[in-house]
Amino acid sequence: MKKLNLNLVTTFYTVVKNHSFSQAADELVLSKSVVSKQIRQLENELQCTLIQRTTRTLSLTEQGQYLYERYSKVLDDIKEAHDVIDQRNDTLSGSLKIRLPIVLEHDLNLMQKIGSFAQAYPNVELEVIYGYTLDDLVSDGIDLAFHIGAMPDSSFRCRKIKDIGTKVVASPVYIKKNGIPEAPSDLKKYRCMNYRSCLTKDKWRFNFPDASHEYVELNSTIRSDSEAMLVEMAKNGVGVACALDFLVGDYIEREVLVSLLTDYTWSTELFVVYPSTVVMSYKVRTFIDHLLKNTN
Repeated sequence: MKKLNLNLVTTFYTVVKNHSFSQAADELVLSKSVVSKQIRQLENELQCTLIQRTTRTLSLTEQGQYLYERYSKVLDDIKEAHDVIDQRNDTLSGSLKIRLPIVLEHDLNLMQKIGSFAQAYPNVELEVIYGYTLDDLVSDGIDLAFHIGAMPDSSFRCRKIKDIGTKVVASPVYIKKNGIPEAPSDLKKYRCMNYRSCLTKDKWRFNFPDASHEYVELNSTIRSDSEAMLVEMAKNGVGVACALDFLVGDYIEREVLVSLLTDYTWSTELFVVYPSTVVMSYKVRTFIDHLLKNTN
């Protein structure tokens, strides 16, 4: 039996995980030609085709799928073993890649938590990338992502970090000109500005004391991917905006904005999400525990 070449195993695993020779080459710090050569070498040693390549896609053969599933378990065990050693040595190192919705940069408490984590664990290479999607976490090498709102059906694991209040706001000037809405349905008469990727599209959900709820169809003539921009437009009297509380709390306190329909507004949830196919690493677990400690 030939001696097992773990470099070839790692290269094959990384190519399949990323669905790309180029991305695998970047992750492994190798040239694409070397990655291709190592895959061919592994196939020659095993005397079978593992990956079927075209100019645009790659797919696994039956043998390739079998090996990937077995290699994944072995490499996960190796990662877990290293994490145990790190834990025993009370050390934390390596890279931690996070995907973060851009609006969360305005959540000062959360930003302080991430900053204090980086300060407490200086040997961790922290990389924060803006993005809302949960797609391609594994292929993009994302260790964990933040998600605002109800979790979609997926194979991902998640931990709830906290609840975030939602506010419906307008400027005093706008309210003086247009009046105060007394009920959620009144918003149909107002110029509402909506977050473009809102899960309920051009509808806002309002809660009632009897635990029922209502979706109000909006007159959304302004939409944006930036919730902060919508808040600024609300401050300038353009219309009514809906925003997370950390975006508008200070403006409401200073009476720059007026909080509307306070008996009907709702809370949403903040989760951290990580791939279920990978053993949760010690650094990911430590990061989540750090966030949960005294989070508000």
